[in-house]
Amino acid sequence: MTTNPFKLSPKALRKVGGISQLSYGIRVFIALCGAMALSWSIDHIDWIIPLFLGVIASALAETEDGWKGRVRTLLITLVLFMMTAFGVQALMPYPWAFGSCLAVMAFSLTMGGALGRRYAVIAQATLILSVYTMIGLNQSTHEMPIWYEPVLLTSGALWYGILSVIWAAFFVHVTLRQALASLYIEIGLYLKLKSKFFPPPSTAAVDTLRLELAQQHGQVVVALNKVREILVSRIGSSPGNPRLGRYIRFYFIAQSIHERASSSHYNYSDLADTFFHSDILFRLQRQLSESGTSCRKIGEAIRGEHSIDLRDSEEAVAGVLKSMAHLESEAQPVQWRLFRSLKQLTDNVLELQKELDKTPQLEDESVTDASLQIPQPRVTLRSIWGQITDQLTSKSQVFRHAVRMSIALTCGYVIIQNMNISVGYWVLLTTLFVCLPTFGSTRKRLYERIAGTIVGLVAAWSLITLFPMESVQLVLAVVAGVVFFITRTHRYVLATAAITLMVVCCFNQVSDGYNVIFPRLIDTLIGSTISWLAVFFILPDWAYRQLPMTFAEGMRRSAEYLRELMRFYQEENVDEQVYRHTRRRAYNADALLTSTLVNMQQEPGHYRTDTELWQRLVIRSHTLFNYIAAFSAHRGMLIEQSSNQVLAEASDYIVESLLEVAESLEQRHSVAFSLAEFELWQKTLEDCASDEDERRYFLQSQLQSLFGQLKEIRRLTHELQVQVHGDKVKALN
Repeated sequence: MTTNPFKLSPKALRKVGGISQLSYGIRVFIALCGAMALSWSIDHIDWIIPLFLGVIASALAETEDGWKGRVRTLLITLVLFMMTAFGVQALMPYPWAFGSCLAVMAFSLTMGGALGRRYAVIAQATLILSVYTMIGLNQSTHEMPIWYEPVLLTSGALWYGILSVIWAAFFVHVTLRQALASLYIEIGLYLKLKSKFFPPPSTAAVDTLRLELAQQHGQVVVALNKVREILVSRIGSSPGNPRLGRYIRFYFIAQSIHERASSSHYNYSDLADTFFHSDILFRLQRQLSESGTSCRKIGEAIRGEHSIDLRDSEEAVAGVLKSMAHLESEAQPVQWRLFRSLKQLTDNVLELQKELDKTPQLEDESVTDASLQIPQPRVTLRSIWGQITDQLTSKSQVFRHAVRMSIALTCGYVIIQNMNISVGYWVLLTTLFVCLPTFGSTRKRLYERIAGTIVGLVAAWSLITLFPMESVQLVLAVVAGVVFFITRTHRYVLATAAITLMVVCCFNQVSDGYNVIFPRLIDTLIGSTISWLAVFFILPDWAYRQLPMTFAEGMRRSAEYLRELMRFYQEENVDEQVYRHTRRRAYNADALLTSTLVNMQQEPGHYRTDTELWQRLVIRSHTLFNYIAAFSAHRGMLIEQSSNQVLAEASDYIVESLLEVAESLEQRHSVAFSLAEFELWQKTLEDCASDEDERRYFLQSQLQSLFGQLKEIRRLTHELQVQVHGDKVKALN
């Protein structure tokens, strides 16, 4: 099955525009070349540094909005840039006033991150531009007009902003296509990992695989959230766009695939033991693996706008159907009970393939109810203020980072003033780039920044020595600037080396570039040290402190998710929007728990407490979440009320038990656990007659699996509390 749902013209140009990093690099290249050409043509080579720095700051502030959204963002950015630059120029002669304002500005702008990633990016770029202004004023060899530095920096920012708006208007859905492509590729990786459970690996390898699966699930959730964020901005500006309607359908198909991929049915080991002589589990492994490959192909097709080929996964489906048909005719009576569980599993896999098969047929279509499918957040001054004030607490990561950044930059400024460091404001610039919200990410960025700076300085010294011609050095500066933006997300060492090379080449045009090589290294080391000390001592976000509350939140959201899902089996009319909202919160909580564990594993040894126990808890939590997700894959199967009572009460018991676990962690008291009551519920489910009702059997078997995971979660939670609180926690009954 090969069709082409993508028809755009001119095709080749659109493909270039659709390659995210390449298009980013092209915009930066045009902007830097334009700034260089202007400076050269009017014989003001000294303009090149502020213009280049303005371009860089504006590019760092670029958001993923459509062209209308980018116009609004650009206006906000330019106002902030102009106010900041003039403020820095006015206060630089007064160190006490400047230091105080720097602290307030750093805190206020960083707190802007509470409004979302878009504003966090703008705030970070504004702080960076303030330091660029300091560097420019500090390096000035003669008195300049008061407008000189602010106007040139803002002009460079405006020039890049205009290019960004034009690009967004011409390549309307480039960012959305890139995000969708990444989403399908991440789902494909998740399916590849899931396929390794068929047939199940050894007991020792299962937990490792489950932990990898949980971590990849977090990546899928991040990709889903990014696509949704972009769709929200697009729907607000052009809700009736036909192509947008198709991309919304791609998003919902990805959600459905993810929902089915994250589902778990019964115990895979029991299925493997029972059907040891059949090839069905190997068929399922191939099908899931090929589905993962198909997801990758869909992602590449969306990115490159070419046809989608799903023949391999369709052939794998045919193999599963043949194997199941043979097994059904040959199944022994003792196998029949688990055969039904196997059939539910294969039905889910087949439905997943049906979702994949929808993608080649998608055409442009207007979606008049797009805003209903993806509700738009209501933005008012009150809601904005509420978002910020809600984060004004020491428990908020945004608040902690704002305080940390404010103190770190102020300390850096005090060091510069007292040590009289040449080109000292690079200390602040390094702090801005290196000091990140978590210790693990800061440490990683610190090593990369130092290594990249050393490589860049060696390269700069070599190149300006080999090529003393001004024109060649300017070309090197432009190329280095482009390399920085292409690589800054995934190859930060190379990106740092490139921006260091650009800085030295630019400074060599207005002064002696050799004189900034050693100060750049010293400033980088000082700024990195300040960042490390800040993230270690100032309101540190040690993950081991966050894990109990994060785990409690995960249990609470899973309980709400299960409660909402059970309504599909008991009621005819269920609000789909409420369900989606509950599901999204549950998925986000599960992903946050995994990422918090990963952060803890990157922290110093004495802060990595109970790592093995937490790994087991995270694995159990994600496995429980997988069993709950299976209810979503089969939702809508109403069960007769007479047969429903026991199952409804069992699900209510699980929900309440999960909420009790959450509350025990939040209130720091022991987990109440009645083993006799627990076993009674398991026996009640075991004795339920369900031979004639497939829907009821599905609910019964999934609830039994949930009981198994819940028992382990409560046991491990109690074990954790005993380790933390010792004798203060009572033993399990």
